[in-house]
Amino acid sequence: MKIIIPGKQHPSLNTWTGWHWAKKNRVKKEWENEVQWLCKKFGQPQLESADVEILYYFDNRHRRDKDNYTPKFILDGLSKAGIIADDNTDNIFLNWKIRYDKENPRTEILIEER
Repeated sequence: MKIIIPGKQHPSLNTWTGWHWAKKNRVKKEWENEVQWLCKKFGQPQLESADVEILYYFDNRHRRDKDNYTPKFILDGLSKAGIIADDNTDNIFLNWKIRYDKENPRTEILIEER
């Protein structure tokens, strides 16, 4: 399954770890809700084991540290949507990449049953 979140990317660790707890909770909830809403068309397959690839497409070529873009809010949203049973490392094989697309910045989430 493929989920596309147009026009935005997960906030970086450097950004969200410095936020006030209330802002962090609000933004986390917004991401979880958006991921859950976009997952509705897939039903609730509840995959016990899955390969998850996340592609961040930014509208500029600024250098970014991949590890700084750990997709915590996205994985929590997939779990709450019932797409994946749990987001621990025993169940999810995760990879994320940073790409460039000036005309169409977005986040793509690719999920395959393992």
